[in-house]
Amino acid sequence: MRKGHRITLTSAVLGLVLLATTLIWLDGWVIVVWIIILISIIGGKVPLFGDHKLRLANLYCFASLVLTLLLIAVPSAVPIAKLPEGLIWLGHAGTLAPILLMIPLLKPGDLGREDNIVDFINSLIAMLILTVLVFGSLVLMLLVGSSYIKALLQSIIIIAVVLLMLGWAWDPRAGFAGLGNLFSRYLMSIGLPLDQWLAMLTDLTHQEDDPEIFLEKACSNMSQHLPWVFGIKWETDMGPGQYGVTDGYCAVFKYEELTLHLYTKYQLTTTLMFHFSLPTRLLLKFYSDKKRDAALKQLSYMQAIYETGARLTHDVKNILQTLNALCVAVNEPQAESSHAYQALLRRQLPAISDRLTETINKLKTPQENKRLKISSAQQWVKNFEQRVSRRDWISIDALGVNGDLPEDLFSSVAENLIQNAEEKYHREPGLQVKVKISTSAKRTVLEISDNGSRIGEDTLKYLFSRPVRSSKGLGVGLFQAAQYAETMGYKLMLSENQLGRVSFLLTPGTHYRG
Repeated sequence: MRKGHRITLTSAVLGLVLLATTLIWLDGWVIVVWIIILISIIGGKVPLFGDHKLRLANLYCFASLVLTLLLIAVPSAVPIAKLPEGLIWLGHAGTLAPILLMIPLLKPGDLGREDNIVDFINSLIAMLILTVLVFGSLVLMLLVGSSYIKALLQSIIIIAVVLLMLGWAWDPRAGFAGLGNLFSRYLMSIGLPLDQWLAMLTDLTHQEDDPEIFLEKACSNMSQHLPWVFGIKWETDMGPGQYGVTDGYCAVFKYEELTLHLYTKYQLTTTLMFHFSLPTRLLLKFYSDKKRDAALKQLSYMQAIYETGARLTHDVKNILQTLNALCVAVNEPQAESSHAYQALLRRQLPAISDRLTETINKLKTPQENKRLKISSAQQWVKNFEQRVSRRDWISIDALGVNGDLPEDLFSSVAENLIQNAEEKYHREPGLQVKVKISTSAKRTVLEISDNGSRIGEDTLKYLFSRPVRSSKGLGVGLFQAAQYAETMGYKLMLSENQLGRVSFLLTPGTHYRG
């Protein structure tokens, strides 16, 4: 009895009845069964209980009970199992000697220890081995005609050989799995084909992208392949569903976003509930992954729409700036009759029309946005000079420039940087901006610098990597320009950032092919 256990009246009456029945029919066989039960209890504690001295005491007690069983109890229960006259003393001496050796090893508090437990499996094995030993010896006496001692020794040898063979088969250590591996797999799955279930889920993952269709097919496969499952019902945020027959015992497995009702022929025990929770959790894991994949695809689609719209918005804004420059030029005195103004219109209006057409085409066919539109570097510089000609605080250095360059990229980066510089010019009067375009070994480099204040740490931390806080607009101009440059094989960077010298550099990247 464990500590604090109160024996009820019913338990006491049943115990007295069993005790009276045992005493009335007390004979040799009752003593044999009783000793075997005691040996099984001690055998279940020997490998686990206590320190070295306490284990040794249990071993002495175990040996004393075994000798009592084989040399005293069995011979008294079976008339033909008699010991020779010269060995009768061995039974009593073998019973008393281990007890005398055990007593000095015990301490008063050993029986009250909290770890005084009995391993049921060890106890069962000890009981079965002793039962086989006793009845095996009697069978050998009847079949072979051996004496009791000889039959006992023969039974011990046979049991030892069988245990040796079972031990080798349990873990053969010869490059293949033994009975231990099979037994462990059975205990872990209780016959459930988890390997087939995993293979089916893996194949279904590659076949179905829709999470709801995946869940429906997985549940139908679960009902078809898992033992004892007649039918299954499931409930998700998208609605309920079922497969098979919804009769019998119902086991509910409820998770965050998925509820499964398994209908089985037999009621699931606690162990089976634990084992069935493994495949259901696997199903939940794959279902959740499918939902996340669908959400990520949706987010990727929305991000593509956002990036395309943001970049095209900047293209339209840059075109609007060119139109504003034309509007300023038309307000000049005698602009309509000026040959310079007419030439400006002839150059800029077709360019504006081409840029608007190209912007609309990008919106219609975003998959072609990465295609380079190459134009002459000298022509681009001339058009750029005309767009910024009325801003006297901007100087352009483009001596010796030649070759070709991606027109869209350079226009987008330059106009974004010029717009930011113009906002900075209004905050810092006297700001001077220098635009330098150079060409060396077929590499066109754009550098835009100013002599104003440096960029703050809060803005510098996320510059080019994400939208930054802006007093005007959404703060996505340089972010979009940097992303666009990367897709075109270029790199936009902040080369210098100090008081009186803030410089941005657009240069071909490492994977640029020219």
